[in-house]
Amino acid sequence: MIAFALGMPCLAGQPVTTIAPAPVKPVRTCADSPWSMEVGANYNFAMRDLLKHSQGSCKSVDTMGGELTLVHRNSERDSMYVRLGYAYGGESHGGSYGWRNDNVKLNTHTFALTTGYRYTRALTERTSMYMGAGIGVANQSIKTKFTADGFDRERDFSYKAHDAAWGFAVEAEVGLRYQLCPCWDVFAAYRFTANTAKSSLGRDDARLTDFGRNHRQFFHGITAGVAFKF
Repeated sequence: MIAFALGMPCLAGQPVTTIAPAPVKPVRTCADSPWSMEVGANYNFAMRDLLKHSQGSCKSVDTMGGELTLVHRNSERDSMYVRLGYAYGGESHGGSYGWRNDNVKLNTHTFALTTGYRYTRALTERTSMYMGAGIGVANQSIKTKFTADGFDRERDFSYKAHDAAWGFAVEAEVGLRYQLCPCWDVFAAYRFTANTAKSSLGRDDARLTDFGRNHRQFFHGITAGVAFKF
């Protein structure tokens, strides 16, 4: 009996080892990512004249430009964003200063960096509505060229001026979004923007102190573009 018990391992043959399959790691797709990037273009309708002077104001200057917006989705409805935008506008007009054959050419460049909150609500399986608001900083640059004819050659008057200033920027938007596929959307929105930048074109030229200041700018605008998750 003792010999039989000792010989049991030999009679039983080789032990069978079972290897469990390695767990399959789920594949992460862009549709699962909380991060997205929006690339858009905008057109902005100015609500105030750009420059002011003792005899009145220059015309308003509409702008158009582009923007990049980085969005992080905190939940199905709540998101935070950071936006870098640029806008350019130009205008030419005459007869505003009381000189003979006077003409003014204006160009403005505005850079803005804002951050804000966005609320999104689904309307259908692919369509959603969103609204948001943000605050940040803006840099506005204004270039102007003025020409006029006097009553004689000695009174002819012309100048060029340029100045830039920093200010606060605010914005609010309401838009619609449509999902093309799990990773790509298209969007369009109404947006209100404003900045407090106050350039002074007469800072270095005493001739311009009477009409070298600009109004703080307010815009009603439209924007549209594409968004992709990554």
